[in-house]
Amino acid sequence: MNSISASGTVRRPAIRYPKTPMVEETDVLAVEEPLEVRFRIGGGQEKPAGILMRTPVHDDWLAAGYLYTEGILKSGGWISKISGGSGGQHATGNTITVQISEENGPAPALEYGARLVNSSCGVCGKGSINEVFIRSGRIIRSGVRVKPEVLTSLPEKLRHNQYIFSETGGLHAAGLFRPDGELVVAAEDVGRHNAVDKVIGYCILNNVPMGEGILQVSGRSGFEIVQKAAVAGIPIVSAVSAPSSLAVDLCESLGITLACFVREGRFNAYTNIMRIDFPR
Repeated sequence: MNSISASGTVRRPAIRYPKTPMVEETDVLAVEEPLEVRFRIGGGQEKPAGILMRTPVHDDWLAAGYLYTEGILKSGGWISKISGGSGGQHATGNTITVQISEENGPAPALEYGARLVNSSCGVCGKGSINEVFIRSGRIIRSGVRVKPEVLTSLPEKLRHNQYIFSETGGLHAAGLFRPDGELVVAAEDVGRHNAVDKVIGYCILNNVPMGEGILQVSGRSGFEIVQKAAVAGIPIVSAVSAPSSLAVDLCESLGITLACFVREGRFNAYTNIMRIDFPR
């Protein structure tokens, strides 16, 4: 089991009202900084892939997951080295470069260069919505099943691994779980889509299969969340909050089981419910 440590924080002065007497104290905040993701094939020139507003923890996971869900990488085996960023083996700051081995080349997804992806939107800057649909276009046919009581236990299990949230109250989280409810990996970030990319990045870098996994997210299930799950081949997505209509449509068409409002022992199941082992 892996989860991130409470290092993506900073202290800032604050006045707490209505606490008296009025005294300046310090508050712990989640860090939000830009990360420029770049890639290089063999000995070729570096190319920009995107600028992500993120919490600087496990940037190596984030870069790998982002390039994978963007269609640049087909597997973690394509990567020969990751340098730069924060929290990785060769950490240097707010630029990270993924070295792709010479014999592999990316899909033409990002030939138009870098663009800003802010912390609230995982599909901002896309050339067209069709680009996302094309990249997610395989149907997931996993026969994995999960018991309802396991599904309803996941938000609390994820919450116990939200270390930066415990200090700041200001981060999203995502986790990959096995069908029996065992946590594989958890990640936090100021962007909910970044947290998902970190989970996926960890899996592809460590050859962890995702085809029988459950993706649990701490917030709502928007289109960008299920799109990333679809690219990774994750068959079940579980969210604490509401889905969007487009997220439901995408899950229906791509064979993903979607459960939302998963909290306090209940949930709403929207699509492909055959994977949930409801009592008879």
